[in-house]
Amino acid sequence: MALRSFLITLLCASVVAACSATQAAGPAGATCEQFGSTPSIAQTRTFDTGADLIVVLCSNPSTGFAWDEPQIADAAVLRIVDRTYQAPDQGTLPIVGAAGGDVLTVRGVERGTTTLSIRYSQPWEGGTQGEWTYALKVTVR
Repeated sequence: MALRSFLITLLCASVVAACSATQAAGPAGATCEQFGSTPSIAQTRTFDTGADLIVVLCSNPSTGFAWDEPQIADAAVLRIVDRTYQAPDQGTLPIVGAAGGDVLTVRGVERGTTTLSIRYSQPWEGGTQGEWTYALKVTVR
């Protein structure tokens, strides 16, 4: 019976370790307040091959601004696996005009270093380009 309990505990610990190995430590990104104090933000993250990293960037479509398509310097190292918009926390009442966030999920594909860059712009001719910029230097190990 003790051996069985030990094996079950070992199995559970292995599963937890395997699951945690597929997530990179802490999200990256920037809030509206951070972009308000500096319109260009650069960050660095290191994580393992096969792990996902969440990048959350302030976004408010009601202003006419949107994040352009992310540019990845070396797509062999990093890949975007998901991109969604997260609406502001509405609680019980809608928050008209409040900022939400663009959520990018990126995955380390193979070892190396690359940069993800993205600009917050008005996507029409004559619109403001690069109001905010975000760069993430990623090292995949």
